[in-house]
Amino acid sequence: MSTSLGGSAFVAIRFLVTETEPVTIAFLRNFTAAVILTAIALVIVRRWPNPRAFLMMALMGALFFGGLQLIFSNALAFTTSSRGALAYTTSPFMTLLIAAMFGIERATRQKLAGIVLATAGVVVALGQSAGAPPDAWIGDGLILVGALITAVYGVWSNRALRDQSPLVAVVAGVVPGSAMLYAVAMATDAPAFTPELSRTGWFAIAYLGIGAAVISYTLWLWALRNTTPTLVAVALPMNPLMALFWGAVLLDERITVTMLAGFALVIAGIAVTNWQRRPKPVPA
Repeated sequence: MSTSLGGSAFVAIRFLVTETEPVTIAFLRNFTAAVILTAIALVIVRRWPNPRAFLMMALMGALFFGGLQLIFSNALAFTTSSRGALAYTTSPFMTLLIAAMFGIERATRQKLAGIVLATAGVVVALGQSAGAPPDAWIGDGLILVGALITAVYGVWSNRALRDQSPLVAVVAGVVPGSAMLYAVAMATDAPAFTPELSRTGWFAIAYLGIGAAVISYTLWLWALRNTTPTLVAVALPMNPLMALFWGAVLLDERITVTMLAGFALVIAGIAVTNWQRRPKPVPA
């Protein structure tokens, strides 16, 4: 559910970059989530982390909730929502490699084969030029940086957030993330609270703040708390699936055979990575 909402967010951001500044979109998305989730947390949360743990959560949250959304908003000014979402599917494989480096998960030959297969799918999908903007490679590169940030945050969260509720973790992230984005908006003379948006643009902002932030962020952190980083990140292919669908329906973006082939390779790589072999029966 979280990654499905995230995939449709690519389309909403892609629409909004035609009406206002990228940093404005990222700020309003996080600010909406910060107001709603903080109000809920102040009512229902009874146990907050100690100052040291809260500071660490705030620093990582500012990077993930603030920096990541700023990267996405700028990236989608150069590339399409479907290409951006496809590039983001590299995050599960970055997650696996980082988790293996820190001894959280073991990188087997089967998992590495899946990584190679899925990476090939992203190369196939992004290698085509039909329907791509002239500077799409800039946006694709920024999305890859965002995928790395997601992987780092996912691996860190798996251990750091086990003793904290997802609501506390997301509040600790979106509040400093919003403050950082507001400072960037002021430094670049971008409108923060008063962008000139159409009615559809304000609906898109509301969707980003509530559906693709409040709900999506909370579900994402709940999952990171309850399973391994790779098993959470492996759901990210729902991002391009939803972005391809809604990009075609709402933005008239072109879906090519090459993009679909690349997406199929990504799915195949994920299937190989997570395939569970049955143990051989032990003789009596």
